[in-house]
Amino acid sequence: MKKLFLTLGLLIAFWDAQAQVAVNISGQIDNLNAAESIYMGIDGRLFPLNPPADGTFSVDVNISQHPSFFYLAHITKGGKIEQKTPLIWFESDSVQITKDWSDQSYQMQGLLPFQANSEKIEALEGKDQFDFILANPINLPGLYFVEKQKKKIGIPDLERFTLLVTDEHRNSAYVKRIESYIAAKKRDTIKIGSKVGDFTLPDKDGNQVPVIQPNNKTTLIALFSSGCAYSVASIGMLEKLAAMNNDKIEMITIWDDSSREIWLNTHKDKKEKITWTNLWDEFGFASTYLNRTIWPTFYIINAEGELTDIIKFYRQKTANKLKELVE
Repeated sequence: MKKLFLTLGLLIAFWDAQAQVAVNISGQIDNLNAAESIYMGIDGRLFPLNPPADGTFSVDVNISQHPSFFYLAHITKGGKIEQKTPLIWFESDSVQITKDWSDQSYQMQGLLPFQANSEKIEALEGKDQFDFILANPINLPGLYFVEKQKKKIGIPDLERFTLLVTDEHRNSAYVKRIESYIAAKKRDTIKIGSKVGDFTLPDKDGNQVPVIQPNNKTTLIALFSSGCAYSVASIGMLEKLAAMNNDKIEMITIWDDSSREIWLNTHKDKKEKITWTNLWDEFGFASTYLNRTIWPTFYIINAEGELTDIIKFYRQKTANKLKELVE
């Protein structure tokens, strides 16, 4: 179960923060294995399908943008998400699919023109995948796959890629996440004792808020994910810290979520208890710049703007150490 939580927490999708689009995806799954747990992945989330014996299913979900994609999957005994379909792109509000669970085949009306290209890219790996994308027009689905694999691609190649992006796609979330990654990687590496440069992130009202402010106070940055149970549990710990704070330290939570919808509405009841600065890492700059490897991670920055400590994971020792900041 622990592996499943980790796997779900690491799901990443990449979207613009736009108005939500309501869609219905329904269909028929043949040759089901009754012992398997079947899921649909869409918009950075997994939805359990739990189809009856006849294999029918229907899911209503709000997504961040069109075109979008979904896939069908199951969870292996080791807790991994294993796709049973390729990424299936769509742009209508209602989609119907027929899937044979015994193999990779599926049938669906209204497949987008670039579906075959997407499946070709998905089947390739590494340099072969990147070269294939460069050799074809730079649009969907190439933008998605380069963004997804950006950590495996050199910065010069990523910069070359962004130069090929047309004006039509220049403002897409995929490109902005690539550009944010490049910008973060070109800054000096953050380590204990180094100066932390300022950057801005959006709050719930869309205002860009400076993260590192010259206010002569220690700053505590908590980098969280809504898909991480330990991040959500840490809200209660920070709530107690805030009650003791008396304006001694600056507290900031930064959520490494794939969409604004997930950031604002997942575990909304717990997030409503946040009274300190609460921001969204919209295009992944903070996660890259601060070199986040696990959720939650806590960064302590002194009044001079220098990183003094990095505390990973949540346990009682973490709570005790953070409590020292306000005592």
